[in-house]
Amino acid sequence: MDKNLLSQFSKLNSIRRKLNTVFLIVVFSSIALSVSAQKKYTLRINPEWKKKTTQKLSTVINLELNGKKIVTDLTMKFHMTNTAKKHKLYLFDVICTEIKLNANADGTTMSYDSKNPRSNELSKQMHLTYGKLTNSVIKLSLNELGSVSRITSREGADFPFDKTIYIVTELPKQAIGIGESWTSPGEKEQSGVVTETKMTLTEVNEQGYKINVAGKIVLPDKKQVGYIRGFCVLDKKTCMTKIIELTSETTLLDRKLKTITKYN
Repeated sequence: MDKNLLSQFSKLNSIRRKLNTVFLIVVFSSIALSVSAQKKYTLRINPEWKKKTTQKLSTVINLELNGKKIVTDLTMKFHMTNTAKKHKLYLFDVICTEIKLNANADGTTMSYDSKNPRSNELSKQMHLTYGKLTNSVIKLSLNELGSVSRITSREGADFPFDKTIYIVTELPKQAIGIGESWTSPGEKEQSGVVTETKMTLTEVNEQGYKINVAGKIVLPDKKQVGYIRGFCVLDKKTCMTKIIELTSETTLLDRKLKTITKYN
């Protein structure tokens, strides 16, 4: 056989082998992606007993009312410890260790720091309320879906916590796959405004479960007056909230309220 023909034949064989390799890589990658996409996750909280976690909640509230602007910046640090499990409920002790508040109302400013509560007269007055929160034990009960069933605190210490701080919304009862969504029951405020939230599992990695949050704020007649959006990350092992970043905005009559919440 001619040497040139042998050379061409050898090259063709080499190309064929490379194409076969590429084809196999594509096939196996497609299978792997398909299996990954079909995988379902059952999300249930499972906190480590007696392990103390330290967390920080930061909330910035912008309120426009009757042409006036009020900005409030609140930061709270606290410890949270799972103390027991009873009747499918996880019991926690929550201790607030520090509170900082800065507010500006049309140029008038005020501040409060629980570590230095006597810095000014207004701070002293605020400490009569906020001081009851710091270093007091708050009793909290969560079910396995992350829903708050009970919060008890020291008399006179109104803990400004709701289930948003712990789990954002109830976890789905059914197993969920990446890209799949579930809705939370509407949360009704005293004003009658209802928040309807849709949750979507977007990513699962070593860090945990990333969940997209998108919702609308509606009146009893279903008229939309605001929105909520952001995301949260749940711990891979315990399904407890690690990170939250949420923004909500409501416009109602002469009031416009925007809230930015971060938790880590």
